[in-house]
Amino acid sequence: MIKRPLSFTCLLFLLIQGLLLILTSGQSLVKMPASSIFQKEEGQEVFVEGQVYKKRNTSNIQILYLKNNSFYDSKILIYDSDFTEIPIGKTMRLKGTITHFDTAHNPGNYDQSLYYAKEEIYGAIWCEEVLEIKGETSEIKEALYQLKLKWKKMLIETVGEENGEILSAMLLGEKSEMDAEVKELYQKNGIGHVLAISGLHISFIGLGIYRIIRKTGIPYLLSGIFAIVILSLYAAMIGFSTSVFRAYVMLLVKIGADMSGRVYDMLTALMLSAALTIGYQPLYLTDAGFYMSYGAILGILVIMPAFQKSFLGKKKWLSACSSGICVNIALFPIQLWYYFEFPLYSVMLNMIVIPLMSVLLGAGMIGSGIYMVWKPLGQLCLKICHLILVFYKAISEMGIKLPFARVVTGQPEIWEVVLYYMILAVILTGICKKLRRQILLFVTGIFLLVYRPTGSLQVTMLDVGQGDGIFVKGPTGTTYFIDGGSSDVEELGKYRIEPYLKSQGAGTLDYVFISHGDIDHYSGIKEMLGRQEVGIHIRNLVLPENYKQDEALLELASLARQEGTAVKVIKAGVSLKEKEFTVTCLQPDSASASLSGNAGSMVLELDYGEFEMLCTGDAEAAGEELLIKNVQGKNYDVLKVAHHGSRNSTSEAFLKTIDAEIAWISAGAENSYGHPHEETLQRLMEYGCNIYETSESGAIHLKTDGKDMSITVFH
Repeated sequence: MIKRPLSFTCLLFLLIQGLLLILTSGQSLVKMPASSIFQKEEGQEVFVEGQVYKKRNTSNIQILYLKNNSFYDSKILIYDSDFTEIPIGKTMRLKGTITHFDTAHNPGNYDQSLYYAKEEIYGAIWCEEVLEIKGETSEIKEALYQLKLKWKKMLIETVGEENGEILSAMLLGEKSEMDAEVKELYQKNGIGHVLAISGLHISFIGLGIYRIIRKTGIPYLLSGIFAIVILSLYAAMIGFSTSVFRAYVMLLVKIGADMSGRVYDMLTALMLSAALTIGYQPLYLTDAGFYMSYGAILGILVIMPAFQKSFLGKKKWLSACSSGICVNIALFPIQLWYYFEFPLYSVMLNMIVIPLMSVLLGAGMIGSGIYMVWKPLGQLCLKICHLILVFYKAISEMGIKLPFARVVTGQPEIWEVVLYYMILAVILTGICKKLRRQILLFVTGIFLLVYRPTGSLQVTMLDVGQGDGIFVKGPTGTTYFIDGGSSDVEELGKYRIEPYLKSQGAGTLDYVFISHGDIDHYSGIKEMLGRQEVGIHIRNLVLPENYKQDEALLELASLARQEGTAVKVIKAGVSLKEKEFTVTCLQPDSASASLSGNAGSMVLELDYGEFEMLCTGDAEAAGEELLIKNVQGKNYDVLKVAHHGSRNSTSEAFLKTIDAEIAWISAGAENSYGHPHEETLQRLMEYGCNIYETSESGAIHLKTDGKDMSITVFH
């Protein structure tokens, strides 16, 4: 590295930026301007004026990106359902309402605000009325945008909607309209990278054009300039994503070196590209795409030579798939940090997928060009793409069904990631020379990343919006989930519950309890039952004894059986035991068996050593009166407040009986029911309860060894 001064300088810059990010947790880098329009409240009506610098369309809405705002110091996203005709470069003035980007509500959840902060965008405006359009059009940008739309339309008309959208993602960077199930299928199999514009695309266009022109005898300088112009136009059309910018800069350096008669050094080009990216926006140091893109190339440049030296001629099959293995070695901690799971067969699948990518890309690019001149031949080339994509989907569907196709490990600690790369450095630098010791060291690094210690009870109330969802991990690792629904969050299972569970290393739920048949207690679980192949496996669905009185629970039980999940019924007094930890059902009992709805909710007691917690579902009125009798003489450390803090639950008599120290309330922020009601909060405070609310704190996490207890909140 010292022999590469530019590369060393870039690496030093990246390390300093990374250290600053760790020390500040990224907060000093997220700087919303004080004059930003998004300091105002959500839903407030505002007037905005700015220049359109980018556009994006979905089937339902047009998304406009504004800069040079006349009133506020930030870039702005505009949602326009009327698809107003406005070319890129024009300035528009409009009236609309503010919407804030969503933040992560639980560990492992997607943070929309951080994603857009990388582009210095801090919120969006729903356009109500366009008041004025003025100024000059950016002819080149608008022409490229229109070309992109026509290209995408042609692909869909030629190979069908599903594969046309996939080709649009591969060739044009347009993923917004891709079939979500197909996209997830690719990602879960470890071949999601084929959907991104990569170095292969940039090399195919830029380097391909450069070499073709050179063969005609045109001088290096003119050939390079022409290739760079074409490449720049393509990159401008598809957008400068992290992977596109990396490949673009690296290819510019390569062509520049060729034009000037210098030797091209790929590592220096890679480091320069990374430094330019982070210099422009340090928040890309939090971006999965940044690490996946640059880490893959580092795996090939740094790890593969050492790997081939050790195994070349000894294990031919290892040499044959060395690039895939080395990329996975480089990216393994990154994969676990951002996605919490590892596709076990990804190396084998990529050995099939990657060689065909050159054919797919070539047929797509060349076929699209020929289509403009001779439609039948162009269609024939694009049909080749269609057949390859059909094959990709088929092997992905087969791959996901294989045993242990996805190994859920959870998110490692930052020190574990650092130690893994330190071990890798020791192996690569030759400090440890014996192959057996190198393998032992590497296995130790892998073990540190995937090992999750047990021995304590952990309880987490997730922020599911207006609903309930509690995850419990027992002292020996058995997993439980109590309820799991919401009345105001769509796709709760996919976007809130599953990512959290995976971040905790829980790829399977051993027992899922549903307290009663209100949708805000089971909607996420119902969704997850149908997603077990790509999501979380649910072994047992546990329902209250009176569940047959509830049509919604009957349907849920039927769905569970169809999806291979066992359906169990739990009665009052029955306990599930795990060493010193027990989960006991208190209700419904014989006295409350006839109660339905909220009053008939399942009530569970968690007991571990000196720790006790009461989970009450939505128990109220008659159900709570019976519960008072069933918990006589017991004191609880934590109460999960019934019915999201409704005034109709958590009576004074009940609070006096249980004498709880801590109260947890699960409710959506600014929900239409007004939960938690002020009367309930007042009663809880009068009885000395320390109150935690998901609407304010996000996920609430408790850890106990049966004696001492600690509680942390996500926000």
